[in-house]
Amino acid sequence: MHDTRAMALTLEQKREACLRAPMGDDLVRPDTRIIARPGWYQVVTPSAPGSVLNEVILSQVEAPVAEQVIDETLATYRATGHPTKWCVGFWTQPEDFGERLARRGFSSWDVRGMGCDTTVARTDARHVTVEAVTEQGLDSYVAVEQQGWSLPASDAGLQRGVYLAALRARPRRVHLFVARLGEEVVGTAGLVLRDGYAYLLGAQVLEAARGKGAYRALVTARLEFLRDQGVDYAVTQAREATSAPILTHLGFETLFRSKCYRLP
Repeated sequence: MHDTRAMALTLEQKREACLRAPMGDDLVRPDTRIIARPGWYQVVTPSAPGSVLNEVILSQVEAPVAEQVIDETLATYRATGHPTKWCVGFWTQPEDFGERLARRGFSSWDVRGMGCDTTVARTDARHVTVEAVTEQGLDSYVAVEQQGWSLPASDAGLQRGVYLAALRARPRRVHLFVARLGEEVVGTAGLVLRDGYAYLLGAQVLEAARGKGAYRALVTARLEFLRDQGVDYAVTQAREATSAPILTHLGFETLFRSKCYRLP
């Protein structure tokens, strides 16, 4: 059992946990560079496709230098051939940062930071089974994940190495799961154990299998796993247009609303 402490979290603590949950080196690549300082957290990974491991998660800068910071950040990602992804929310300074990005041509989508008590009763999805992933099942996990997220097949080997290292790490903090309809793997998801809570990430279901309960089953199975591990609370950052309404129905509370901005 993972050694964690039960926490009676205040709303402020839940919001902070949800904000900081994506920050960590549990699933990075050998060429990942994390730029972390007070008020700033950025990830740069030349080998990763698209916005994977390439984003600004936390940015708090003075208004007079904000445009310069944007210029420098754009240059960093352009140098590696990546789009620029920027997370903007209650933590971001200056307050008009999102407007500044929009004027630069960034598109955006709405995000909800969400949390859930893992002890809340769940309803099992019919016809769907969820299994924890072992090293032997890693190839299937990666193949379905790459397909679901439309990632290049050429990247599968590098991503498999990331997951293999995470599964072998001690103490182990990353756990992966697959959803099956019959014998077929149709969905994937993961979680990372943090200090006193867990971060749910990466849940996706193949398009042909949607609407059959696989996403809900992946959420339920991870919460049950955490409850068995003695972890009382889980957080995630969900897209408003897709997963956030489902999570609300499953008992997740909204901790904050934010936006992700992206410039090709």
